[in-house]
Amino acid sequence: MRRVVLSVFAALVLAILPAGAGAHDPKQHDRAAPLPVDPGGPFELIDHTGRPVSERDFRGHHMLVFFGYANCPGICPTGLRAVAAALDILGPEGEGIAPILVTIDPERDTVAALAPAVAKIHPRLIGLTGSFDQLNAAAKAYKVSAKLVGWTLQKQPIVEHGSFIYLMGPEGEFLTLFPPIMDPERMAVAIRGYIG
Repeated sequence: MRRVVLSVFAALVLAILPAGAGAHDPKQHDRAAPLPVDPGGPFELIDHTGRPVSERDFRGHHMLVFFGYANCPGICPTGLRAVAAALDILGPEGEGIAPILVTIDPERDTVAALAPAVAKIHPRLIGLTGSFDQLNAAAKAYKVSAKLVGWTLQKQPIVEHGSFIYLMGPEGEFLTLFPPIMDPERMAVAIRGYIG
């Protein structure tokens, strides 16, 4: 297998929301610790239906962006379930949010593989794949790194990767990020503060 190496992970491990984030007036919620450079930027990828998409296709909508992979045995299911649960809690308020999984394993996460995988998590989840170069560019824009560190007994890759959930604004601007283990209720309250 071609070794998956994306770009540098720019100290996102230090940018976790404070314990009280979003627990008070949602209009006065806390933002994650400031980053040296806000993540986000252009990308050209392919969604799980085979349609080419770019960040421009999501203009006018907030995005919840998570980098991971379909066969992840670790944090990906936790983070994606948190996103799904937060969207369900938001209900109609969250209909303008596009939940997105950007794969870090394009060799296995083809369009055909992503379609059933994202459907199991949430009916609105959008899976994005593409070439190694396209995904490297997207990961670099979001300050995410990934590398192959081993294999499961079922011969599936174990990829170490950045796992924060990015909330992006309707013009593609970075708003905040959430740790993948965040309680969905808290996440929903914080999101409501940004979209309300």
